[in-house]
Amino acid sequence: MTEQQIELASLLAKLEQLEQEQIVVKKYVKGLKRELDKLTEQFNARPELVRLETSEREIADLQKRCDRLSNFISGNDDSEISYAVTNSVLTKDIGDNINDGDRVMVNIERLDEQIRQESIAPTVVAESHQSILQETTASGNDVETYQNQDTDAGKQEQKVSVFSDEEFKIERMLLLLMRDDTDEEESQEPGISAEEFLSRCEEGERDFIGINLAGVDLNEKSFPHYRNLNLSQVNLSRAKLRKVNLSAVNLSGANLRGAELCEADLNYINLNDANLTNADLRKAKMYEAKLGKANLRNTNLSLVNLQRANLSEANLIRANLSRADLSLQANLNDANLSQANLSGANLRKAQLMNADLSNANLSNANLLEANLEGANLRGVNLQEAIYSTATIFPKDFDPVKAGAYLIAPSSSLQNVNLAGNDLSQVNLTGANLSGANLNSAKLYSANLSQANLNGANLSKANLSSAKLLQASLWNANLSDTDLSSANLTAANLRKATLMQTNLSGSNLAGADISQTDLKNALNIYSANLSGANLTEANLLGLSLNSIKLSGANLSGANLCGTQLNGANLSGANLTSADLRGANLENANLEKANLKGANINGAILNNAKLTGAIMPDGTTHE
Repeated sequence: MTEQQIELASLLAKLEQLEQEQIVVKKYVKGLKRELDKLTEQFNARPELVRLETSEREIADLQKRCDRLSNFISGNDDSEISYAVTNSVLTKDIGDNINDGDRVMVNIERLDEQIRQESIAPTVVAESHQSILQETTASGNDVETYQNQDTDAGKQEQKVSVFSDEEFKIERMLLLLMRDDTDEEESQEPGISAEEFLSRCEEGERDFIGINLAGVDLNEKSFPHYRNLNLSQVNLSRAKLRKVNLSAVNLSGANLRGAELCEADLNYINLNDANLTNADLRKAKMYEAKLGKANLRNTNLSLVNLQRANLSEANLIRANLSRADLSLQANLNDANLSQANLSGANLRKAQLMNADLSNANLSNANLLEANLEGANLRGVNLQEAIYSTATIFPKDFDPVKAGAYLIAPSSSLQNVNLAGNDLSQVNLTGANLSGANLNSAKLYSANLSQANLNGANLSKANLSSAKLLQASLWNANLSDTDLSSANLTAANLRKATLMQTNLSGSNLAGADISQTDLKNALNIYSANLSGANLTEANLLGLSLNSIKLSGANLSGANLCGTQLNGANLSGANLTSADLRGANLENANLEKANLKGANINGAILNNAKLTGAIMPDGTTHE
């Protein structure tokens, strides 16, 4: 046989072999099919399958109702259908449980938790959905179809795979009916319309505490002619207040969440404790309003929640967003303050994380201890703004290059303008503030020990309880300044202006007050002037009864007509002092030096003069 014949014979043999194998496979497949048909028949005859099919039909019916209900909720259905859907779903499928608010909210929270936790096994999720549906709806039959405590694990898995998606859809639709906006705590009072509200205002009603005006449209309305209008605790969430004039209206504690206040006139308004989250305040006017618990002269947003609020281009000149006691901070996180005018604003300790301050005017603003982490400061104006080492700026941002001043010990701040700033409790030990303008600044409890304040303007400043140990205030303007209870030990007040200065309870021990006019200062009598240098000081006609002047240098001082009854002048230097007509009754002048002093007409009854050097140079026995 040739090679070709051999190969052909081999191929024929292989074909025959394949045909035989195919016959065997066909027989095997037929057997498998018969077995499968038998199993299928047995499976289809299961009693629980009947229940499953019934449940599917019932769920499909519920799904149709929910779809119709969805149209009703979104406002796409007519009133007749809405009525039918509402009655059929709420009454039949939800029943009395719809009024059980606490239970419903628990179910909502449980369902939302399941949605968030995607890693939960399908069986667990489905079982949870089944439980929630049972608790939320009153249709017991719908749920009982799915529940069979006696079924085995395999049957339970089949229920899960068939019904979990449908249950999920139904639960979300049913719970949508009961779900209110939990992010928004609105008034439970029945809402009133804009027309009714305005009508009541016209009729003379002024007290609207806690009323519900949610979503009301008051665009371009004006209320200044309604004197003493009280809208505290009012719900104005989502209200339309564009270009509205609310000047001087009391809105303390009001809910203005999501309210539209574009171009609104909010001057002199009271917004203490108000909620302005997501409010739109673009171009709103908030100039010099009285708004917070501190009740300060300028705009006070100290307790106002402005997180995510839109304040783009808003006028917030000299706005106060800091509590007087510094216990709470303004919340401006994520707020839009682009191009806003915050010149002179008090943002001390304010939270401005991720806020948009692009092209905003923050000149002269107070940013002490403020948090601007992640804020957009592109094009911001920080000229003469102040900040501290505790202030948090975005990474790589240099506040000094932007024109801001660092408030810290040993800072160089000569001739700077800090008028009206809140510098309470700051530490400026050893700082150079010579020639600085601190007019009306709040410096109570501040530490200015050893600071250079020569020639500084501190007129009307509040320095109560401040530390000024060894501070230099030479030629400083302290007129109308509050120095009550301040510690001025060894401070230099030479030639300082003390017109109407409050020195009540201040400690001026060892202070240099030479050549200073004290005749118009207030409450000096309660100050401690022991060891103070009052050379050539003017104390004309002052009431200094019982004052502490032991060891003080009063040489050449003008004490003409001064009341020094019971004063302690032991060891004091009164050489060449003018004491004409002074009342020194019961005063302690032991070891005092009165050489060359003019005591004509002075009252010395019961004065202690032991060891005192008298005007003629003799020592009193």
